[in-house]
Amino acid sequence: MQPASHTQTSRSDIGMAPPMSGPSDVSVGGVLWRRKGVILLLILCGLGAGYWFFTTQDETFRAAATIEVYSQNVPTNTGSASEIVVETAPNLAFIQAEMTSQDVLSDAIAIGQLTAFDETPADVSSLINMIRANLVLSPPFEGAESPDRTIVEVSFESGDPTVATAIVNAVVDAYDKSINGRHQGNIENVVGFFRDSRDSIIPKLDELENEFTEFRANAPLEWNGKGEAINPYRDDAIRLEDNLYNLQSQARQLDSKLRLIREAVKGGRHPYAVFQEVQYLLDDVRDIEQMHQAIVEAPNDNLELQTQLMDLRVQAEMLAIQFAANHPQRLTVEQKLKATEKALRELQQTRNNVSPEKIDVVKRQDEAAQALLTTYVSSLRKKQDLINEDVADTTKRLEDVRAKALKLMEFEGENASFLRRIARYQETLDLYDTQLEKANLPGMNSGLHVKVLRPAGLGMLVGPLLSRALVMGGFLGLVAGGALAFLWDWSERTFRSPDEISTLLGLPILAHLPVILTPSKRQLKKSSGNDLFPHTDQIVTVLHHPHAPCSEAVRSVRTSLFPVAGAPPEYQVLQITSALPGDGKSTVAANLAASVARAGKRVLLIDADLRRPTQAKIFGVQSELGLTSLINGEGQLADIVVPTDTEDLFVLASGPRPNNPAEALMMPEFGQILDEARLQFDLIIIDTPPLLAVTDASNVATYADGVMVVMRIGRNIKPMSKRAITMLRMLHVNIIGLVINAVGDSGYSATYSQAWSDSYGGQPGGEYGHSYYRYGSDRYLDASKGQTITVRSQRSRNADPARAATLSEPVKTTE
Repeated sequence: MQPASHTQTSRSDIGMAPPMSGPSDVSVGGVLWRRKGVILLLILCGLGAGYWFFTTQDETFRAAATIEVYSQNVPTNTGSASEIVVETAPNLAFIQAEMTSQDVLSDAIAIGQLTAFDETPADVSSLINMIRANLVLSPPFEGAESPDRTIVEVSFESGDPTVATAIVNAVVDAYDKSINGRHQGNIENVVGFFRDSRDSIIPKLDELENEFTEFRANAPLEWNGKGEAINPYRDDAIRLEDNLYNLQSQARQLDSKLRLIREAVKGGRHPYAVFQEVQYLLDDVRDIEQMHQAIVEAPNDNLELQTQLMDLRVQAEMLAIQFAANHPQRLTVEQKLKATEKALRELQQTRNNVSPEKIDVVKRQDEAAQALLTTYVSSLRKKQDLINEDVADTTKRLEDVRAKALKLMEFEGENASFLRRIARYQETLDLYDTQLEKANLPGMNSGLHVKVLRPAGLGMLVGPLLSRALVMGGFLGLVAGGALAFLWDWSERTFRSPDEISTLLGLPILAHLPVILTPSKRQLKKSSGNDLFPHTDQIVTVLHHPHAPCSEAVRSVRTSLFPVAGAPPEYQVLQITSALPGDGKSTVAANLAASVARAGKRVLLIDADLRRPTQAKIFGVQSELGLTSLINGEGQLADIVVPTDTEDLFVLASGPRPNNPAEALMMPEFGQILDEARLQFDLIIIDTPPLLAVTDASNVATYADGVMVVMRIGRNIKPMSKRAITMLRMLHVNIIGLVINAVGDSGYSATYSQAWSDSYGGQPGGEYGHSYYRYGSDRYLDASKGQTITVRSQRSRNADPARAATLSEPVKTTE
């Protein structure tokens, strides 16, 4: 079996209808055009309803006035608090709230004497509610609101034009009166507030000043020429604190000197070296210079080396703090320190060998230096004791002065409190005095103004308007008609145009076959002697009526199968099926097979509809054997195929009808039959049952190179066709395209027929149409019931020969 390598769209342009345009398209315009009758009817109904509404409504008159609310401010640059009252104009919402307030509407009723009209309620409360409900404020143009002015249109509608005018003018006058009186009232309220506040502060300020005078008379404080309070113990305490700090500093210095000398003496160093160390660390040379002369006259090498050694040790310690161990400066000082220590050791060893006279001189110098050091330490300790006594005395005196100063600080705080309170009262009093002095400034700003730009004239008729009622009614009718049209169009379950079929199913349309016209019995009798195909049924129009529109449409399908003359067909094994029974797939298969055979190709037409076979009857062949016989292993393909009236056209009938038709078409013998037929015929056409009726067509589709689906436009064809194409795509077969059959049949979609005829020219068909039986799925399912023949594969027969099926006489059926 050759693999079906062709794609579904390989011949998508062949046999398709030309693009549709205009109102038949699947678009908004197309839907409205198809349902234009319904839309027009609803528009007329809407116009009638609008006219009825116009006749039932009372007349309404509208009066309107335009006013300007603005603020007229004179800049004073004083910043007075009372000037804030009249800085900006109110917006539209604020004006509406004020104009519809109880006070304004009550004044309007009194000004215009509105209760005297017959059309208005006599009760004031009811009239206020009526005005409030019907009074409308709106901006007359865009940008009517600004910070300093707002332009408003005030309107009112009523059945009496005089009443509408009177109400608008009365409300405007009442609002103007309210605005002018409100400004002066606000100014008086502000001035009264400042005056009352000032009068309430003066007594409190007087009382506070009396209390402060009595406090100063009794407080133990001193007062300078500026009236500032002075605490006499505060300066004494500050002076003693400074003395105590200086004494404590001197005591710490003496203690540091003594501590350093003690630490130096513990090391066994020469007294002069100790003095040098104290001088270096404390930078204090006064005492050292006094004792230097006593020990420096006699040279002493040992003392000089000890002094150098002390300096080097101090430098080494300082460098150790600042630098790392391998720093060059630190290494240099450490080397000098080691060399000095070595020289000192050698000098001490040498001194052991010195003469006694020289030893006595050195000894006397050391004793003198030691005595000076002892005397110096003793003087430092006496000085330390004197400073400690001064610290203790100063501390005691400071405690006494602080205690006295703290007692007076309470009076200082109370004095400061009096001053702060008096200052606050005085500042507030000065502020109120300033505001009262500026009380005349708001009089320069007259506040908000209401200016009538256009007074209300006699009310104009605004309703009901016939034009408005008709336009509204017609519009509602149009909307309702459009909605109904879309709902109707959406609920349709049939196709409306070829483009819709191609778009929805994603397949090309190979051809549109008109209704097949068959001659009457009288015409058959007249032409019986001249018929070249006496055994073939008249529905094969390509043989009996080659110039009919249906024959030409079949030839267009043939052209799509043989795009190049003399070349092999693109699809050698072609399956023809349909979605539902009665779509005419057997008729299309017979006409296509005859048309290809007339073109000089050897064609085998296999009737694989094992439930309701028709091809043997259409071509008038008689054969007791057929496809089921071959599958059961009885006979060879060349012996069972039957020639027809048409040269090169052979028919393989279905054979005896089995009780397992679906299983028979799934057996491997069926594929072997097709492989053998490929070697003997140019084209094999397989007529199979409908896809949605039984599963036979799905079983055959896997053996075919391509599948052609015949579809007849019916009322429920859209969902059924989608289901059928989905089934084929799930089998991954190559769907060649669609053949739309029986276009122009009055029993089917007139919309699609009109769309097709507009594209192809003329309305096909006539009063004599070929009758297609509308078989249901149950008829197909019941066709195999009661049959005694069971088709079994060769493997099953070899496994159980006793159960091999025997063929009986075929049951004759008609479609």
